[in-house]
Amino acid sequence: MGAQSAGAPSAQARPVAPARVVRPLERLASEHILVLPVQYLVFRDSLGWAAQVPSPREYLSTLDDEIAFALRERGLDGRWTLAPSIVESAKRNAGFTADPRAIEAQALRPGAKLDQWQLPEPLASQLRSLIALTDARYVLFPVELRTTSAARQGLAVLHVVVVDARRSQIQWAGDVTTAPRATLSPAIAAELASHLADLIAAPTE
Repeated sequence: MGAQSAGAPSAQARPVAPARVVRPLERLASEHILVLPVQYLVFRDSLGWAAQVPSPREYLSTLDDEIAFALRERGLDGRWTLAPSIVESAKRNAGFTADPRAIEAQALRPGAKLDQWQLPEPLASQLRSLIALTDARYVLFPVELRTTSAARQGLAVLHVVVVDARRSQIQWAGDVTTAPRATLSPAIAAELASHLADLIAAPTE
C-alpha cells in the first residue's frame, strides 16, 4: 500500500456571494415617471453655507441637472420625464398647467402630517396637471434640500417623496444624505443625485 501523508485535508473556502444592494424604488424603473424639480432649500447648518449660495433657485437648478444626469446614467431617461424637460414643457403650456418650480408642496416637507397619506389641494391638482403633459402616473418628487451640521462638519439631506398622482396618494418617502464635510462643495449636488438614483438602479455599463 502506498504511504499516506499525515494531517487532515485542507478545506476549500466557499465563495461568498456579494451582498445584494437594496434598492427600495427599483420597481419604478419599468414605469413612466415624472421627476419634478427640487422645491425648497433650507440652511440649518452653523457653517455659513447659506452665505455661499447667493441664488437658491440657481443652486436647486444645478441639483435638478445633476439628478437628471444620474438618472440618465442608469438608463432611465427613455420612459422618464426629467425635471429640465417638464420645466420646458410647462413653459410651452403656460396657463394650462402648474409651474413645476412653484408647487404648493408644504404638505410633503419633512415633519408634515397628512391624513392617511392623501394629498391636499391645490397640490393634488397641480400634480395631475403636470402628469397630463406626460405618460406618467407616478411622480418622483425631491421636495426639499436642507443642510445641518455637528462638530464642524456639514451634511446635506434631500427629502424625496413618490406620489401616485392619479390617486393623489403618497407611496413612499425618505431621505438621501451626503457624507460629512467641512465646506460647501459643488460635489454635494452630484453626490445627492447619485444616492437618489442608487435607490432605483445601478449605473449602466
